[in-house]
Amino acid sequence: MSDENIDKIDSIVKTVNATHFGIQRFSSHQDRAAAYFCYIIKDHPVTDGNKRLATLWLEVYTQVYELKIKDRMSLDELAVSIEADKNTDLYDLIELTKKILF
Repeated sequence: MSDENIDKIDSIVKTVNATHFGIQRFSSHQDRAAAYFCYIIKDHPVTDGNKRLATLWLEVYTQVYELKIKDRMSLDELAVSIEADKNTDLYDLIELTKKILF
């Protein structure tokens, strides 16, 4: 993995965990799970496999924090839909993704 890829992933982690004036934008584990999923897909931190990376990251994150994804959800289909969406504001997309996932 190149330094550029590492920097992009580090930037996503910092963005998701950032606080603004002492308030964390993504305050719950569900918020952060959806944010990581969307940011990895939209920001393209690696050359190829961003949707697969986002899906794997989400699966690991939800296991670590004991979150339950809705059984009927196909993460691959959701990832493709997120990547294809060019019109929705990213924060709105994260909120929608959270509602779909949890």
